[in-house]
Amino acid sequence: MSAARIVAAHATPEFVALTSVRVGSARFRVGPWQGQHDVAYLAPVTAASTLAPPVLASLRDRLLHQGFSSVITAAVAPLVRDRLINDGFSVRAELTALSRDVEASGRLAHPGGRTRRARRRDLDGVLRVDAGAFPPFWRLDAEGLHEARTATPSSRWRVIRSPEVTAYSITGRAGPMGYLQRLAVATHSQGRGMGTLLVLDALNWLQRRGAQTALVNTPPDNERALALYQRCGFSVEPDRLAVLHRDLV
Repeated sequence: MSAARIVAAHATPEFVALTSVRVGSARFRVGPWQGQHDVAYLAPVTAASTLAPPVLASLRDRLLHQGFSSVITAAVAPLVRDRLINDGFSVRAELTALSRDVEASGRLAHPGGRTRRARRRDLDGVLRVDAGAFPPFWRLDAEGLHEARTATPSSRWRVIRSPEVTAYSITGRAGPMGYLQRLAVATHSQGRGMGTLLVLDALNWLQRRGAQTALVNTPPDNERALALYQRCGFSVEPDRLAVLHRDLV
């Protein structure tokens, strides 16, 4: 992600919101992937049982008609993954899923420092941190950040500044489930407890909001992130999530 693109995203207040698409009893959220208007981002919303072959065929026709030439999915669970693979999708990447009981006993050592609510003027700094912390495939642009913040009925967006933005997190809640949607620390600030501080902030917020379980995922080769979450009481789930890809033409 170039600096010029970050500035342009900040200067334009409009976001490309995902569109809700219904095909039969299945529902999806669809939009451009990372600003590429020929690549669709596809997030299935309903259960795997709704993803029958005729439904997926109709969805592909609709996406092709809208000008998309390929599709990349959100991270999906094994049942959805298998339905999509049977439709011709292939696994593009996998993610390790971790979970934690929000009410679990045992207090974590506070690393010190404070977070604060992110503001619109933090957007450029947040995107710079994100671009430095993740390889290109996993980076968020302004639209992706907006989607992460609005994917759940309630969310919390926090930053750490010193004085520029050096770390940020997005946490969401939907009923009893909590999600650490995004967490990134600038490379020059890693190892200083900022990741732990943001995870603690997320867990405390989820507890106050009545969530029972917290979920997070990360690429399996991101050893630093895996170690952070496990130190904070998360356990690795047996099944990985998958991001899939399919050409439409």
